[in-house]
Amino acid sequence: MSICKAEKLGALALIVAALPVFAQEHGGGAGGEAGEDTGTMLTVTDAPVQEDIRLACRFERECYEDEACSDGGFAPLLDARAGGMDPSVMMVEANLIADAGTVFMVGAKDGGRLSLSGGDFDARHLLTISEAGDVRYTVHYAEGPMMVSYLGRCEAAE
Repeated sequence: MSICKAEKLGALALIVAALPVFAQEHGGGAGGEAGEDTGTMLTVTDAPVQEDIRLACRFERECYEDEACSDGGFAPLLDARAGGMDPSVMMVEANLIADAGTVFMVGAKDGGRLSLSGGDFDARHLLTISEAGDVRYTVHYAEGPMMVSYLGRCEAAE
């Protein structure tokens, strides 16, 4: 990704994160005139352009710390909603659902690519999916510290 595009995504993330506060403080958003406080906030779920994303992911390789990667079999489901001002770049709220539990993640969709992060202090999660469906998923644990990475593919879930 070019630096210019990365800067645009970063700026979009800051703008979208600030929109709910701005809209609430300045009366913006649906149904409000400037100066009129309607309490309406622009979020992913009420953005003008929206998209549901449901992907079945399969991670064939698992890498623990600096050890050699081994065969995996981890297969979570990504259930997400994207929203924005136009379909080219949108903010995303997602749940990564696995047998061990669900992780809430946020991030951006740029064309067909996704970049999401989430979790809590004890376990930070980063998920990156290419337009072709190749995926990388990494979890950094505070205890240790320790890192586990997964390599695989995601496809539309049925």
